[in-house]
Amino acid sequence: MQALGTDATSVIGGDAQEPVRVWIENGEGLISRGLVEVLSESGAVVRLIGAASVSSGDEATVRIAVNRTAPVMGGTARVRWVRPAGETSECELEWTHSGPEREQLAWLILALG
Repeated sequence: MQALGTDATSVIGGDAQEPVRVWIENGEGLISRGLVEVLSESGAVVRLIGAASVSSGDEATVRIAVNRTAPVMGGTARVRWVRPAGETSECELEWTHSGPEREQLAWLILALG
């Protein structure tokens, strides 16, 4: 499994460093926002910003953006765990999507690496 530790500041194409942002929407439409800490072909670890509106076991829709203008990858994931991390929380996502979304994910990991 290829994993990319992003330290929440990875970039594409040498642009100014911006954090890799993520939006995680649970089945009830509640959204948690965060910064990607680790990204791999099997999942991601996300440092959440604000209160967590997802729980362990939730199926979620996920959008990842490497800049402020638009998401570059969308997919689905299962929330494996959510835990406190100092003043914030972290969660681990396990990807459940397939097809073109998997290709987008592989491209994103390569581009950020």
